[in-house]
Amino acid sequence: MFETIADFFGGLSDGQMWAATLTAVVSSGFAASWLNRYQGWRRISWSEVYNGPINKHINSRPPHGMWQIHWEGRQISEGSLIILEVRNSGVQTLEPEHFATPLVFTFTGKKVVHFKVRDANEPLEAALRPAQRPRLVSDAPGGGHGPQAAGRGPSDTIVLPLFTLNRREYFRLLVLLEDDGTGNSPKPLKITSGGTLKGGRIKRTAGRARRRWATAVAVALVAATSLGAGMYANARSLRLDATCSQGTLTLAGSTAFSPVAHQVKERYEERCPDATVVLEATNSGEGVDRLRRYPTGARIAMVDTVPGQEPEEGLDAHHAGVIVYAVVAHRALEDDLGEEVWDEGLSHDRLRRVFTGGGLGQDGGRPAHPSVAVVRADGSGTRNAFEKRVLGAKSPRRTAPCGTGSTGVCSVTSTMELLRYVNRTPGAIGYAEADALPFFPNVRSVPIDSNTPTGENVLNGDYDFWAREVLYTRQGATGLAGNFLDFLSSRGMSKVLEGRGFLTCRELEDARNTEARCGAAR
Repeated sequence: MFETIADFFGGLSDGQMWAATLTAVVSSGFAASWLNRYQGWRRISWSEVYNGPINKHINSRPPHGMWQIHWEGRQISEGSLIILEVRNSGVQTLEPEHFATPLVFTFTGKKVVHFKVRDANEPLEAALRPAQRPRLVSDAPGGGHGPQAAGRGPSDTIVLPLFTLNRREYFRLLVLLEDDGTGNSPKPLKITSGGTLKGGRIKRTAGRARRRWATAVAVALVAATSLGAGMYANARSLRLDATCSQGTLTLAGSTAFSPVAHQVKERYEERCPDATVVLEATNSGEGVDRLRRYPTGARIAMVDTVPGQEPEEGLDAHHAGVIVYAVVAHRALEDDLGEEVWDEGLSHDRLRRVFTGGGLGQDGGRPAHPSVAVVRADGSGTRNAFEKRVLGAKSPRRTAPCGTGSTGVCSVTSTMELLRYVNRTPGAIGYAEADALPFFPNVRSVPIDSNTPTGENVLNGDYDFWAREVLYTRQGATGLAGNFLDFLSSRGMSKVLEGRGFLTCRELEDARNTEARCGAAR
């Protein structure tokens, strides 16, 4: 009963059912609208879309499955990957002359390595793009607080140039951070903004700026007892409560699911300090093998599966959700196929030819770069999903490791190795989970039959390169393994994982693509 009430009001908080309430309190709605606009005709709203650790070390060793990102030939130390969304939420277009002082972002406790602009029109991206390094505020003694030239010492602040942003338009900043060397890295990262708008303000929001209208109306309706009770039920259901057990839990298997598992592990260990979760990211087949070899103790196998695949005998299967994959290629692919390849993509037939050793088969003339198809090694769940969902056939089983000058088909052992190889090799094409592309500047996703790798397309049944993530345990497993699985599937944790290239079981409940739903017939 409590969960039903929470789900109902959770829908209201997303702005889907407010119209019926507004008809009864139209005067409150107008009041909320007036208050909203009174705060300024010009407004910038920004929110934190993603905040994930990279290259984090525990006892001087990186945990399995942790991103290992390098920048300009060096590994980032104790880093973070941040995505901020910046939106014009006012009522008029923002022009450079509307800024009294520039828009700045400060990341206390970290040092900015570099940033990139995404989801912006070409003139805006060109205006905000750093030439070599981001424009930073110097941390050197006597550096002051004003804008400084690029590269003048370590900094925790980005100063954006003055820009034009149309009403309701937005852009995203992908920011690469590392430890600032002051010993403050164990403290939570704090993100703040600065700058001044003439006749307006700059404000951080909890979510997308488009939801601010629903938030303003919620404040106007807070006196309604029934709505207040519903909001309380919804908030309570989103708390990250965990049932704790002492000991060590080992998660082994899928490298594609490992970043998601790491997010759950971090939050579970925060709430249960007497529990340790160890990640062993190898491949799906190895995860099951280790579970069978070590039946005692708390252990979970992370396995990427496809519809029709038989479950593992003698083990309990727990559906976690769906991973969205993408075909990826070096941006030089457009030299041979034209820029339209990023919109139209490649057909199933053409991909089948490429990944069975036939090459891209460009028509007319010699290709600009020798093509090489990069596949995952045997036992990879990602490879299994690609072969069954996209190719309808198996790629060559005997492949040499990828190296300089490789042609035809070659293999790698992990997602990160594949992305690094494609990033540095014109003519390379491979596959990886859809959210793994930030900070690989030469790698782009390739649509399949003009369908892009998005969660929405999977839910609608328009995109077929995905896999179910199934977590296997020994039969009747309880204790730490059971508690961790309950935490992962909780409503609060599901909300945390939304929008990260992974569709939780709760998101899949009403999917038009019924075979993607958790518990769907195999």
